[in-house]
Amino acid sequence: MSRFGLALLLAVFLVPTPGRADDLPRQLTGDLIRTEHENCRTSTGYGARFVVARDVDGDGRKDIVLDYAQALCGGQPEPYCDASGCLLKLYLGTSGGWRKAFEGRAKSWAVEDRSGRPTLLLDGRPLAR
Repeated sequence: MSRFGLALLLAVFLVPTPGRADDLPRQLTGDLIRTEHENCRTSTGYGARFVVARDVDGDGRKDIVLDYAQALCGGQPEPYCDASGCLLKLYLGTSGGWRKAFEGRAKSWAVEDRSGRPTLLLDGRPLAR
């Protein structure tokens, strides 16, 4: 395999894949709609990086991060964001679909390689499982 081919293959598997709310797996749309109805009295708009599909737990499966910092309720970040951070949801990929592993607020999040394994960091700390 050429170096370019190898680099392209690594990029596909290691770089987070942004998406729109339309890209959300069908199994998760009910929770998305429920969250919108519980929090927003008008329509919610979603940014291009609202849905991020990436392996965050090192099992080789794509996981889904919903980053509500990329959501606006009637053009405003409230109620999805406040002084404590923005709503963030994590769904881990399983052999049968998706399992919600986290729902809470965070000021920042990132995925880092720790000991050769991707690890989700919330506000600079690894997510405890």
